[in-house]
Amino acid sequence: MKNNMTKALGLGVLAGFAAMSAEAGENSSLLKKLVEKGVITEGEAAVLAEEANNEWNDAAALPSWVNSMTLKGDLRLRYEQKQNGDAAAETDGRPARHRFRYRFRFGGTADIGNGWKAGFRLASGGTNPNSTNTTMDDHQQNDDIYIDQAYASWSGNGFTVYGGKMPSQDKTGFKFSKAILDGDITPEGLQVHYNDIEFGSTTVGINTGVWIQDENSGDSNDEYLYLYQIASSTSLSDTMKLDLAWGGYTSQDGIFDDTIHSDNAGNTSGENFSISSLDAALSIKQGLGVKLYGSLIENHAASSANEGLIYGVKYGSAKKAGQWEASIEYRELEANSVYDDYSDSDFGAYGTGSSAGKYYNGTDAEGIVIKAKYNLADNTQLAFAWFRTENNDADGSAESTTENDRIQADIVFKF
Repeated sequence: MKNNMTKALGLGVLAGFAAMSAEAGENSSLLKKLVEKGVITEGEAAVLAEEANNEWNDAAALPSWVNSMTLKGDLRLRYEQKQNGDAAAETDGRPARHRFRYRFRFGGTADIGNGWKAGFRLASGGTNPNSTNTTMDDHQQNDDIYIDQAYASWSGNGFTVYGGKMPSQDKTGFKFSKAILDGDITPEGLQVHYNDIEFGSTTVGINTGVWIQDENSGDSNDEYLYLYQIASSTSLSDTMKLDLAWGGYTSQDGIFDDTIHSDNAGNTSGENFSISSLDAALSIKQGLGVKLYGSLIENHAASSANEGLIYGVKYGSAKKAGQWEASIEYRELEANSVYDDYSDSDFGAYGTGSSAGKYYNGTDAEGIVIKAKYNLADNTQLAFAWFRTENNDADGSAESTTENDRIQADIVFKF
């Protein structure tokens, strides 16, 4: 019995060590130490080595999706200052703010075979779909983690299909500006993408999706968002590429419910939405690289203030240690140009006009966005953003034209 217990102990220690390391040399060193200490004999060590190798080989024969599992995450620490230029902002409950925030995300994907993948991601933040930031406050209380993604995808024959709580639209195939569909939104529903149409040096793709807005328990009038887009990419030369995209989105009945999570604002109450967007980008890969881009936006269902314009230039690309990038962008989003709750949650302006409302983010705003990034290491990045905005006066009302400022300074760690 003593021999059996010794053998079991040795196997248990060896198995625990093997779980942390698959190096045969390290296993041999452990067995040698056990022999030197008199815990086991050299003969028992030889038997343990053989049995441990057999068990390790059996463990290695795990399902292929286990070995294909990839995990990744990031932590962003941010300082943010918001300054509303209008003198009435202080008394209206919108004073200047200085806040420290963090964003934590962790997830993974598994290739489960036959073209199928499953993915998930957990994230900090609240229930606002436009943000995964958590503000450092509330006297050190613990913060919540939410399910940010939980989806399955299938790829084959030029198709890619997503279902569940999916990655953001710019990660799955759509090419809408993140100014009108915030990059933090991880939609729930179904998307189908087809990208296998070629005309010489041009590749054409078709992107479609149905996002589930709301399931009403009291009646059958559920809310859905329908998205569509045709996108092309043309190689003009070895160093130049032109991307074009036309598409849009509309709700099932044309009206959006703005009472669910209205941290953003700007839309006229009861307005309809049928959005189309024409997007273009010219990329030049010489030196650090230059990208010129722009978007024309129109809400065909709105009766007024229904247009948007975006254009900008980006220089460089911060992907690896020592690399940097900088961009400047102009945006003008009239009050009803896009659905305010889905627009960029960092862009907006405080105003006192009749249709401007008193809010931080959303539509009915125009201004510039300046951003810069520098990679201290492959997985560590410094970032800076400055939003300089004011209310848009497209509807002719007497609105405030006082400028608003939002400054963000970040350090991002990826793992």
